[in-house]
Amino acid sequence: METKVRGNRGRTARLAAAFLAALVAATLAVAVGAPASAWAANASDGLWTVSKSKTATNLDEDYTSQVTLSLPSAEEQLVSDVVFVLDKSTSAELEDQALNMLSELKTQVEKTNAKVNVGVVIFNKEAHASEFMDLATQYSAIEAAIKQNISSGTNTHAGLLAGKAMLDNDTSVSADRKCLIFVSDGITYMYNAEPTATAWNFNQPNARDDWYGSGSWGTFTGPDNWYSKYHTNNAPDNWGTWLAEVGQKVSVQGETYDYPYGGTATTSTAQDINNWDKDYAMSIDKALYLTNEVYQEAKTAGYHCYAMTAATSSGTQYTWGPSFVNYLADGQAVNFSQIKNDILYLLDAGSKVEDYMGYVAGDDGYNFDFVNDASALSMKVGDKAISAVKIADNKYGFAANAEGGYDYILEYVPGDKAGSEHFVWTINVPVSNFAPVQLTYSVQLVNPSEQAGTYGAFDANGSKGYAGLYTNNSATLYPVNSFEQPGTPELFPMPTVSYTVAEKPVVDEPVDNPADNPVDPQTPVESTETPVKGTPLAQTGDPLSAALPFAACALAVCVGAGAFALRRMNSR
Repeated sequence: METKVRGNRGRTARLAAAFLAALVAATLAVAVGAPASAWAANASDGLWTVSKSKTATNLDEDYTSQVTLSLPSAEEQLVSDVVFVLDKSTSAELEDQALNMLSELKTQVEKTNAKVNVGVVIFNKEAHASEFMDLATQYSAIEAAIKQNISSGTNTHAGLLAGKAMLDNDTSVSADRKCLIFVSDGITYMYNAEPTATAWNFNQPNARDDWYGSGSWGTFTGPDNWYSKYHTNNAPDNWGTWLAEVGQKVSVQGETYDYPYGGTATTSTAQDINNWDKDYAMSIDKALYLTNEVYQEAKTAGYHCYAMTAATSSGTQYTWGPSFVNYLADGQAVNFSQIKNDILYLLDAGSKVEDYMGYVAGDDGYNFDFVNDASALSMKVGDKAISAVKIADNKYGFAANAEGGYDYILEYVPGDKAGSEHFVWTINVPVSNFAPVQLTYSVQLVNPSEQAGTYGAFDANGSKGYAGLYTNNSATLYPVNSFEQPGTPELFPMPTVSYTVAEKPVVDEPVDNPADNPVDPQTPVESTETPVKGTPLAQTGDPLSAALPFAACALAVCVGAGAFALRRMNSR
């Protein structure tokens, strides 16, 4: 039996058009002043950064399929990793804020089947990393790790290397459920896991700020190197431009001038009185460049990254440090309350999904219709089932709230019952990372083929990339994050279904056969003679009845013989 895929022509174009329209809408939002999406910054390609899934059951005898949208993905384990990378200069106040955030998260986690792993990296000239600890059962150990005191030097690069490695090494947790929280004043002057510095020769002028006059050469490393090279403690006008320029110098220098921090340099930069502050990247330059490199790699890996400025007295003097941390944070003022919400919630109120029913025009096309009935709709939030309530024509509410509205609303738009048929699912409350929200609805294929064959291929979650039949042409999430920022529209996977039309059995025309149609026996002639009174009629099965034929034959023989003898006598 032939397997067929109906109506694939033009599907790719329609899908591209749907996504392009969504992308244009997001672009316009940014153009009118909407803040940039935190998700886009955390993803390598700007797509698929919100955990989600879409599944469909295969068509039943009524050509109906149940489709489920899930936020976060139904396949995803409800486990999150949170790693703190804390400067040794982090204040007790910030430490208490971090612990308060974890305490509130702990309360939320204990209400669900979710799990949060917490790692702590404290860095000075090198990183000191803990193992992952279970927030629900090891809170005291987490508290002790955060409050530990160390001193001597600041190596932000080492801290971030250790923090990212912790997240990288836990392959059991998906990237979108990993968080890296970096807290520092940004005043760093060494790099690498083993503290390393650059042997940079700088002029120490005899007269203040006479940078190219007589003086002595020095190679020691510290936060004052910034003023020596740039002749100010202010940050560059544009960190992006600065990092690009420093990156070129770092690339050219390689490890030529590197030496162990606190050790003895073997090769140092030239003592060029006219160019010593222009031609080379010194320790702070390289430390900041490598710190940014690791932070951006963590974002590209899909981790949720947060950079918070630790308010220190040194930060008021070396203002380039806090300015650099602010650059990592994309200029956003981040606090632990916001980070808690971002860990706890996948989406914020105002997020929505637009879902277009499957349709392909033409004789070989197909058309799925939304089953517009409250009985065909349901939702789950965590383990709690929620029924649909019809609140208007083509409009349904889920989970009534105290304000007289509903936490979730689905509005069906019939359109032309073809390519424009869709619904809009509006989410009016935050969606927890630890309690998936699932919407289930039904679609029905209204024009199944009557020709024998198998149509489409079944793929419950859209992971196999089959060419059809698609229950939906597209489903697009328009996310809002916990910072109330609109994100880039994201497409759900596209499950496919199938059905089979059986071949009709061939029935042969009947052929007449005399043996199959026996001749009916002649109907006996009813006797007109009146039976002699008192003489019973022979009955079937009586002995007399059985002997009558023989008696009749004998009588006929006797009559015939008598007639023959009479004729012989007359002839004489």
